[in-house]
Amino acid sequence: METKNNKDLEQSKQETKTTMDADQSSILSKKSLGVKVTKKNVFEVLNADGGSNRMTVDRSIVKILKKAANKKRSKDENKDLKNSENAIIEVKNVSKYYLSGNTVTRVLKDVSVTINKGEFVLIFGKSGGGKSTLLNLISGLDRPSNGQVIVCDKNLPYLSDLNLTLFRREHVSFIFQNYNLLQNLSGYDNVETGAYLQKDKSKKLDLDNLFKEFDMEDVKHKFPAQMSGGQQQRISILRALAKNAEIIFADEPTGALDGNTSEIVLSYLWDINKKYGTTIVMVTHDPLIDKIADKVIRVKEGRIEEVEINPNPSHPKGLHLRD
Repeated sequence: METKNNKDLEQSKQETKTTMDADQSSILSKKSLGVKVTKKNVFEVLNADGGSNRMTVDRSIVKILKKAANKKRSKDENKDLKNSENAIIEVKNVSKYYLSGNTVTRVLKDVSVTINKGEFVLIFGKSGGGKSTLLNLISGLDRPSNGQVIVCDKNLPYLSDLNLTLFRREHVSFIFQNYNLLQNLSGYDNVETGAYLQKDKSKKLDLDNLFKEFDMEDVKHKFPAQMSGGQQQRISILRALAKNAEIIFADEPTGALDGNTSEIVLSYLWDINKKYGTTIVMVTHDPLIDKIADKVIRVKEGRIEEVEINPNPSHPKGLHLRD
């Protein structure tokens, strides 16, 4: 009996050692990667390693990642890259990693895509696939781990935090799913906050005409608490338009709305795109609305699965979206 117990104990120890050895071998380190790892190349090295989108790294790699993450990129030959002719957004071989403890999660891998001036573009995909991360990178809200993000002739990874803020103020507007209206301001005053950010007098729009054009005069003097969800979202769209920026980014703007109201909101965006030539980039997970876009970028598991060009986009009216 004692001999059997000793054998069982030895077997248990051996299994534990084997498991620990396996766990240790799965931890990425400078030694296991086989190359010199620095804050300049760490993301390229991890990208080249391939494998799972979630990796465990040792303390030395964690230290390098912390130095490299979310910092202005050092000057190199790519700093002054400009957009190609007709392009307003170019993403080149972009990956994005997030660090939590000693776990590195890859959300985007080697993504490349081009958006042209005046296009209505949908970024489509399931939750967790990387579509919102891609939107954050091209709008200057976040930085890529590696690769180039060139928007309005600026290579965003090389901009300081201050210059990224100035970039967003000068070139882009945002529409959020939860509206983000100022509760103590009327509909008109909320829209005016967008116009205030436009410092170029030649680009300023007449706000009274905007309310009239989009049939929103009845909520002009109402506060957000007095508006329906659809009215609040339309005010947020007018606020984005009032800035008259080159690009409007919309993160699931119809996510909290019923089908009928969603059609109205999408019609606003569609009309703005066609009348003003504003480039619109919108994230969605609703496959029913892909007919309205000039281009549909399908993101799956951190990669661009497909880019679909639509030569004849349809007006959103009559889409019959589900509630």
